Amino acid sequence: MNPKKKLKTYNITYRPDANNRYNTETVTYKADDMKAAERMFYKDHPEQKEQHYLEIHSPLENYAIDAENEKIAETPTDNNNTTTTTTTTTTMKKFNILNTFKIVNEYVYHITMLIVGIIPLLLLGVILFGDNFFLGNVVVFNIQNILDSMGGFVGIITLILIVTVFHNFYKKN
Repeated sequence: MNPKKKLKTYNITYRPDANNRYNTETVTYKADDMKAAERMFYKDHPEQKEQHYLEIHSPLENYAIDAENEKIAETPTDNNNTTTTTTTTTTMKKFNILNTFKIVNEYVYHITMLIVGIIPLLLLGVILFGDNFFLGNVVVFNIQNILDSMGGFVGIITLILIVTVFHNFYKKN
């Protein structure tokens, strides 16, 4: 035996006096749909058919009633002792590996740019505050080691070229 379908609630706001737009009244009806609630309203208030102001509101609780009514419609009836089976299919979300690589590439790029942006600040901190500035002495020591391993002035030119190529590559991408 199927339970009875539940009715939804509709709030209808109208103006009892057409000349006073600030005076409104609201009545509530239980109906299957909005048109049925409107018909019930006009049956109770036939003088409102000529008026131009009528608002029908559907509260959020009607969504829950719709879900319950769908469950009621899906339940089998005991009249014929027939059973109905419903199958639902779920669609799988597509996994795009290229999109994953793009996201990882963006994170690596932003972290690298953050580190590259911090290096000049640490060097400036060493110049202004001395060797005991936050991690500045480590940065200066590592840059000195890179330049010494590359041979002085040639190392400076090489370091500038590497940073320029790195910057231009990521600027285009």
